[in-house]
Amino acid sequence: MATPASAGDRLPSRADSPLVGVDPVFVDTGLTARWSAAMKQDLGWSARWSAMDTSDVLNGLEQGELDAGMFLSHPRADALDKQGLIYNRLSLARTGVLLVGPTDDVAGIRSETDPARALAQVINASNAGAARWLAPQPGSALALLADQLVHGLNARHPSASSASASHSPGNSAAYRLITQAQWLKSPPKGEKLKVWLNDPARLYLEAQVACSFRSRHAGAKLLLSWLQWPLAQSAIKASKPGWQPMKE
Repeated sequence: MATPASAGDRLPSRADSPLVGVDPVFVDTGLTARWSAAMKQDLGWSARWSAMDTSDVLNGLEQGELDAGMFLSHPRADALDKQGLIYNRLSLARTGVLLVGPTDDVAGIRSETDPARALAQVINASNAGAARWLAPQPGSALALLADQLVHGLNARHPSASSASASHSPGNSAAYRLITQAQWLKSPPKGEKLKVWLNDPARLYLEAQVACSFRSRHAGAKLLLSWLQWPLAQSAIKASKPGWQPMKE
């Protein structure tokens, strides 16, 4: 990872403002707003943020439709990196992933401490009609994390029809995976939810950023350098505990 530039080494601010695809979690939790304010102070311009799901960010980077992208850690980013279609990839911060669900714990995971077994139990309870499981959007970072956890544990995600029919008695709130950053900033409304599992060692996602090889935008490269500077890092520290800097 590159060393953050010192004040005396700062790059010129003449580069064009890059178009940056960002997962909505960075917008919703206030990171992009903090970065925009700091960017204007340091560089004299701000990136042009465009909110889209992580999978769409990675598509845009691959096709060169975006100059840079900010996304949640995802196996596809690893593949694009190996293919040379993205470069200068950095991990900026990490956020825990929480398993939340109804306060009455209809899936019976109260005493379960293993994330994989707990999630498998929730999914199987949903398949049996005893609980509701709100599966992450297919292809999302959360969905892939869920798949990795329950792989080999005989937990089959319910189909759309069975999921809609699996409203537990009393229309209990749905179990789901949610990032800690999102949970602390804007938790789901209208449901009585409780955190049932928080395992920072196994349940987390990273905030990553990369440039598009096909775009090769000078401002995008400057942005990635700037994100390691003190003002940018301060924005992450100000977002704790939802976001944790990769380096303290």
